[in-house]
Amino acid sequence: MEFTIGDMVIEALGSYGDDRAIEFWATVHGAEAPAVFAIHREHDKDWESACLTVDPSSGSVPVAAVEWAVEFAREYL
Repeated sequence: MEFTIGDMVIEALGSYGDDRAIEFWATVHGAEAPAVFAIHREHDKDWESACLTVDPSSGSVPVAAVEWAVEFAREYL
């Protein structure tokens, strides 16, 4: 799924297996590469145990992208 928020495009790349993870790519207009991060939780844990993991090669991740991704993940994790 791809969403446009202001000058940023966020792609939600789906959930994976028992760990229940959703990977996101956030591309800000003019950026060289997307910021890549994931929100994940164990299959036997509740939403409050969810974690955010940022790809070390991504550099910075816009806070607005994380806020949007958290709301998205609450619906699908």
